Amino acid sequence: MASFGWKRKIGEKVSKVTSQQFEAEAADEKDAVENDEGNWLHAVKRRKEILLEGCAEKSKQLKDEGATLAENKRYREAIQKWDEALQLTPNDATLYEMKSQVLMSLHETFPAVHAAEMAVQRNPHSWESWQTLGRAQLGLGEIVLAIRSFQVALHIYPMNPEIWKEDLSWARTLQEQQKVAQRIKKSEAPAEQTLEEASGGRSQENQAVRLLSQ
Repeated sequence: MASFGWKRKIGEKVSKVTSQQFEAEAADEKDAVENDEGNWLHAVKRRKEILLEGCAEKSKQLKDEGATLAENKRYREAIQKWDEALQLTPNDATLYEMKSQVLMSLHETFPAVHAAEMAVQRNPHSWESWQTLGRAQLGLGEIVLAIRSFQVALHIYPMNPEIWKEDLSWARTLQEQQKVAQRIKKSEAPAEQTLEEASGGRSQENQAVRLLSQ
């Protein structure tokens, strides 16, 4: 209790001017700390921006190198370049779209579909990505899915004659051929079943004759 009373009494003797001076100094120190924090945050933000700019620049360089390799049909090397670029810019839809095209050229259909799906996830407004996805899906025989992908691409870019006249037209032709093949298969199924039943009946009849003759 004596200690508390001593502090209280000392505090009562502090002049108003001294108190105001102390508060002003505290405010200045607070401003200095806030300024230091602001400068530090600004420096961190700027450093991050510079790092991102460097990553984007390096990624573009790798992308261009991969494109040159792909044009020369050095597909594996192109994919390696694009994978390196994706480590720097993982949300670049164009990298996935180009990778899908190359994978289709290598007849690696499943990875091609996956890469194209990654592309449309990152940029759903890219008609090129939807077109590539549709072509990859056709490679898997997923005609209905491919038609949907081409329709989305056409919705994004309705004036593109390639999607309308080539991709979508070809997919619908395949769909009609598939339907015809399914109808033929269904029509042949009862005839095959009748032949099997007749063959089974003759087999049973021959077996009965053999048993009677013994």
